[in-house]
Amino acid sequence: MLSCLINKDMKRFFELYQDIVISCTSYMDAKENAYHMLFLGMCITLRGTYKVTSNIEAGFGRSDITLEALMPAHSHVIIEFKQGEDLERLREEALQQIIDNQYYTGLSGEVLCVGLAHDKKRCSMVHKIIQI
Repeated sequence: MLSCLINKDMKRFFELYQDIVISCTSYMDAKENAYHMLFLGMCITLRGTYKVTSNIEAGFGRSDITLEALMPAHSHVIIEFKQGEDLERLREEALQQIIDNQYYTGLSGEVLCVGLAHDKKRCSMVHKIIQI
């Protein structure tokens, strides 16, 4: 799944991520933090290739998860999570939060910004690639 994210195969990334959410979470995991921690745990395997940080201050706030590429050939990744029933609206809000708060401050090169919205076992994603 993470290799799809790193290679920007977002369709396949989301399919695999959705499978993980459906199979590994409970409908009672209704807090944003549950999805944040699940994803953060999976990102630990990227250490050495990425500097993996959670809730780090950047720009005008704190990004949920930032994957800072340690090699110039890789893109940086910023992920923002939202939780609630209106998945389409929330995923857009998550992406816009990354951009409005400039969570990419201090990075240079390509940044993959990902907004993930969750409602129990349902999830939705939007992404945008920006050049810094």
